[in-house]
Amino acid sequence: MQQFRITILLISTTLLLCACPGNTGQKFIYIVNKSDKKISFQVLKNKQDTTFYCSNTGRTILFDVESNSTFQLDNGDDYSGWDTDLKTLTVFIVDGILYNEYWQQPCDTIRKYVPVLHTYRLTLADLQQMNWTVVYPPEK
Repeated sequence: MQQFRITILLISTTLLLCACPGNTGQKFIYIVNKSDKKISFQVLKNKQDTTFYCSNTGRTILFDVESNSTFQLDNGDDYSGWDTDLKTLTVFIVDGILYNEYWQQPCDTIRKYVPVLHTYRLTLADLQQMNWTVVYPPEK
């Protein structure tokens, strides 16, 4: 009886694993800044927030992308193993110069003085269509 339960458990586990979406093979997302100003950005998983995450410790960290350059965002296996736990990515683009001026300030000060220039809410299909490249300002 014990062996029968183990067999059923193994078959169930195999079927469950096979039902998951496949590996996308993608390890990076590229953030391209085609503007004439430095930008900073933040990527949040499965969040529908309208403002970027801000740490109450006074050290909110966003990544910088210089004018007319590309940033390669490597977040481990988050993008290669897109599954039912990862439904959307939200990318907040903010003014990089203002962000660098206020990044150590309290959260409410950062949100008051550092405007969100653009917000992207992206699904797997969106990212695949965009070739895993987020361009600011948005291309028409």
